[in-house]
Amino acid sequence: MKAPILYIEDEEDYQILVKRILNRAGLQVTIAETGAEGLERMRQERPSLLILDINLPDRDGYSLCHDLRQDPSWVDLPILVLTVRRRPEEWLRGFSSGANDYISKPLNPPELIERVVHGMEGRCHPFTETANAEYSLIQAAAAGNRAAFEVLIQKYKGRVLDGLRHLVPNNAVGEDAVAQAFVLAFEKLRDFRGQASFYTWVYRIALNEVLHAYRRPSALSVEELGKEGDGGILASATCSEPLETTVEEKELRTYALELLHRLPRHYREILELYFLQDLSYEEIAKKLKIPEGTVMSRLHKARKLLQNSWDFVQ
Repeated sequence: MKAPILYIEDEEDYQILVKRILNRAGLQVTIAETGAEGLERMRQERPSLLILDINLPDRDGYSLCHDLRQDPSWVDLPILVLTVRRRPEEWLRGFSSGANDYISKPLNPPELIERVVHGMEGRCHPFTETANAEYSLIQAAAAGNRAAFEVLIQKYKGRVLDGLRHLVPNNAVGEDAVAQAFVLAFEKLRDFRGQASFYTWVYRIALNEVLHAYRRPSALSVEELGKEGDGGILASATCSEPLETTVEEKELRTYALELLHRLPRHYREILELYFLQDLSYEEIAKKLKIPEGTVMSRLHKARKLLQNSWDFVQ
């Protein structure tokens, strides 16, 4: 039987919640409320994994993590930081201090179990003295930590968009290319080897998206399905006033609506918010109460499904 997990946390609510979630998954957890108590328990029990809160009464979790990594006895111990902090510099500081992975507050029980099991099975990016914090962050995202990828989006989205401004006709086109680039980057994260910076890598993906958009044939696109005016099939189809249209235009509109309604509801909702209500990714994320990266991913998938169906009926 594996040694218990040690959770160092001074907030009783989180102590109870984490212990209950992990116990139900068949994992044993012991609690320490301070850094000093945690060190004493570690010497007594030698845990199989450490979950570490950043804000402790006697010291911060970063310094405790750093000190543990200076001791050869704890170099290989999986350390997961549990924090409400989301700023990129804070996550990078955690990885620089020696953390293997992050878990975000408020807790998502399946995600907590997944990250803990991942760490206990030795699948976290290992700590080394020469480890690059950003590369560790990327490896955490590649291993399925979506919160880590949200941090990467937060860190680089604006910079990539700024790099594309001179190549795109307007900000909306640039944002679309950046969103597509991050979705593709997430799908290909395991291929990232760190030969170039993450910014350079994702910028090249975004640049390819822009160039590819201008090389596309002039066939009716997903964007044209949603834009306002006579060419906006989905938009005009929702108007209450009938329009004078040809038989062919009516058929196209019927096809478009039929294809739209065949999509799963969460994909259809994303398309409607983006194309018909003209909301930004950030606005959609707030409205649906989901991460911006999830908005990007769903929109990318919805457009792909709709475009493939549209190409089929053309």
